[in-house]
Amino acid sequence: MDFGLARTLQGDGMTQTGALVGTMDYMSPEQALAKELDQRSDIFSAGLIFYELLSGQVPYKADSALASLIRRTQERAKPISEHDSTIPQPVSNIVSKCLEREPAARYQTAKELLADLEAWHGKRAAGAIAFPSVRPWGQTIPWQWIGGVAAVLVLSVAGFLFRDKLRVASKSSSPMANPEVTLAILPFRNASQDPSLDWYGPTLADMLSTDVGQSAHLRSVSPDRLHQKLHDLRIGTDTVVDPTILQRVGESSNADTIVWGQYAKFGDQIRIDANVQSLKSGRITALKAETTEKGLPGAIDTLADSIRKNLALSTDFIKELQAQAFKPSTNSIEALRDYNQGVQLMRQGKNLEAIKVLQSATNEDGQFALAYSKLSEAQAALGYDNNADQASRKAVDFSNNSPARERYLILANRARVAHDNAKAIEYYEDLAKSSPEDLDVQLTLGGLYETTSVLDKAREHYAIVLQRDPQSMDAHLAMGRVEAMGGNPQRALEFFERARSIAIQTDNQEEQGASLHAMGVAYNLLNKPDEALRNFQDGLAIRRRIGQKRGMAVSLNEIAKIQAQLGNTKAELASYNEALQIRRDIGDKRGVGGTLLDLGNFYDDQGDHDKALTFYKESLQIERDIGDESMQAICLSNIGSARFSKGEYEDALTYFQQALQLREKAKVPTDIVESVHNIAETSAKMGQYDQAVAQYMRALDLRRTISDPRGAAIEAYSLGTLFQHQGRLGAALNSKEEALKTFTELKDRTFWMAEILGGYGDVLIQAGRGDEAPKYLGDALSLSRELKNDGMVAQTLGFVGDASFYRGDLKSARTSYERAAQAAEHTTETDKKLIAQLDLAKVAIQEGRGKEAIASLKPLCQKAEALGLKYLAVQCSLSMSEAMIQVKDYAHAKPELERLMLTSDKLGLQPSSAGAHYALATILRVSGNSAEAQDQYRQALRLLDAISKEKGAERVLQRSDLSTIYNESTRWSRPSK
Repeated sequence: MDFGLARTLQGDGMTQTGALVGTMDYMSPEQALAKELDQRSDIFSAGLIFYELLSGQVPYKADSALASLIRRTQERAKPISEHDSTIPQPVSNIVSKCLEREPAARYQTAKELLADLEAWHGKRAAGAIAFPSVRPWGQTIPWQWIGGVAAVLVLSVAGFLFRDKLRVASKSSSPMANPEVTLAILPFRNASQDPSLDWYGPTLADMLSTDVGQSAHLRSVSPDRLHQKLHDLRIGTDTVVDPTILQRVGESSNADTIVWGQYAKFGDQIRIDANVQSLKSGRITALKAETTEKGLPGAIDTLADSIRKNLALSTDFIKELQAQAFKPSTNSIEALRDYNQGVQLMRQGKNLEAIKVLQSATNEDGQFALAYSKLSEAQAALGYDNNADQASRKAVDFSNNSPARERYLILANRARVAHDNAKAIEYYEDLAKSSPEDLDVQLTLGGLYETTSVLDKAREHYAIVLQRDPQSMDAHLAMGRVEAMGGNPQRALEFFERARSIAIQTDNQEEQGASLHAMGVAYNLLNKPDEALRNFQDGLAIRRRIGQKRGMAVSLNEIAKIQAQLGNTKAELASYNEALQIRRDIGDKRGVGGTLLDLGNFYDDQGDHDKALTFYKESLQIERDIGDESMQAICLSNIGSARFSKGEYEDALTYFQQALQLREKAKVPTDIVESVHNIAETSAKMGQYDQAVAQYMRALDLRRTISDPRGAAIEAYSLGTLFQHQGRLGAALNSKEEALKTFTELKDRTFWMAEILGGYGDVLIQAGRGDEAPKYLGDALSLSRELKNDGMVAQTLGFVGDASFYRGDLKSARTSYERAAQAAEHTTETDKKLIAQLDLAKVAIQEGRGKEAIASLKPLCQKAEALGLKYLAVQCSLSMSEAMIQVKDYAHAKPELERLMLTSDKLGLQPSSAGAHYALATILRVSGNSAEAQDQYRQALRLLDAISKEKGAERVLQRSDLSTIYNESTRWSRPSK
């Protein structure tokens, strides 16, 4: 199912692990990555202290503490001897071993570290302290004071060992602790009365929000949530703020501290007046800044620093905020303006508008890396894969000199746009740990887990966003998608309806379209196709109106699937073709691949397997280019299905097995079961019944495990067909009846419904209950014609002919078989053609035209054998033997029957074996071998008695063909008097 615009790109931050206690200056790499800690982490921290004490330098120098953290998870420290060549080599080696990135490469205990320090300090074979993986640093210098340094280091180690225990306990005991300060920064009011300066208001607020920083101790109310609250309170950018308004904003957003103010431009100078007000104490701090337009970023820095200092937080926590402070790298104020407006639009789900202003930002500053990165996010959200790929590449190219956090964000986005989900998850997990309150990161990370079907992790990150921002439309849609994918569409619908309500309140057209589309998916999963179609069409109307092309294509794809369920094939094809054209136009490779698959399915369902193969193969090539193994498996499976329908069973089995290998690698149960079913079907066609039963049973168990009633019905039906061939007609009736009941309840109108209707009618006929079959066969024939599936039409007409044949009406049987043969000529399904020709030969034999029948049966038998169609080959061989007996060619008939019985007995085909024993008995009797003939007649009677004893098959011997065999076998099996 396609939910449409999966909102995985925007949002505002949040944490899994809670506070980063203390400063980040002395964190080890594993602590920065929130891994399990032991004393080796303390040894790294001690190494950092030692490094600074000895050299006066920090080993991972960067623009911020966060950037330093990122560097230490990726780089080795610069040799300390490069700062001071007088540092002794053994001391340099000791420090280097403390600072190894991997804990296993460090000292494992403080005792080991102290032993090496004492070895050097005591002049005991200092040069023998060897670390092969570390370059030799420094030589000799008289260091009379190194003993003091060693003592400090010992104390440092002991201190860190104790303090880390508190840190770990804190993290485990309250991972979701509430922040000490919740800050809302209102859009600044334009006091200059110049509308051209209105853009400053939200831009100043947005820049301050990121520049102040976030942590577990301070959370800024997300701009989109604040916008929602201001809209609800009818507070505009021109509203003069008073205490009542501030109180209402605080109550509605759960903020306890609010920043508000105004700005005005006088000539080249911009004056900003800001106020920091604590709603708890009522204290107001006035802040001012005067700057030119070009100096605006510096003025924002100054204001942000002043705001941090007025938040009643400890010095350590303020340093933590400074480390999290972030602002885009550009020297163009115009580019910065457009960038911030673009980000605001993306947060509102208005990606179409965001693309325009972000492109303007990149035009203003052609090397604005972060603007290119955000542009690629918006383009990817709308399915413009080619454009997104180009923009993300430019972002990486221009980010070489960017601050560490900015470059890390750009690399993370590049991995996601390039569909390297594993790498993207790695990047975003690091970002989530270093910036736990960043809801953008949490939402994106949830989306990556959703894409890779790790639903529990996706739900976890989306829940974090909703806890911090209950009004996030993106998070509501995302949680709904996860619930739907997890098999709870009713719960999903609640999230989708909430998202739509918020979208209507904020007049967000893009989100309204996305919500309606998602509701359509939920209703479809709830088996309410009419309601699903209505929501899809309403969503499509909005997407057409706003020109959201990828959204249009997604809606058209889902509409086509509903039209297929409702039997409107003409409209279905038109929807698919329009979706494909849109996806090609916008360069949506993944979308093109998916729609090609849908079109392949459309033609495959109608029996045009060659045309289906054309679409499947093109889709497979696209998925290989993209590197999507999950979609490759689908393509391989569908190619196998088309080959199967054409009677190319060996090839089909190869494709199905390749698909299963990919799916078992991915460990997705719903995909695995599909491949298992296909292998079972192919094995059954090839007469590998033991393998088929084992695979069907495995598939049935998997279907029930994943709560897939439709799939379980298909497995039950398939088992029923196999039972039917083996003469277990009661079991076959039960299995097929169960399948029909499920499909009727689901109101299914697909190929499988036609198959099951016809197949149930067929087993009734085989069981001697042909009078009950016409209703089912009529419905099957009607649906087959509705689907324009000539192969299914041919099969159903063949069943109609069987009903006449088994009641002895050869004329009617021949008419139906001839019509079946005509329909089969319009399909590429080889088995349907062979069955129609076999049926006509059976009528010819019963009409006494055995010689004519032999001429047509010989090539049929050879082709069935060549294709590996074991069941069909047995039926051909039996009819051939009957024709030979009719023309008295006993010499050829007898060995044919003997070969036939070996195969039939091996496969457990009781009706065929009964017919073979009867035919052989006839040859033996007319040849004068009465004793052996009686034994063969008794074998035929034994098999027929076994068949007729199953519940539901009591009337099987009323069939004209079996009644003749039974009566004649009874007559001639008695000893002659």
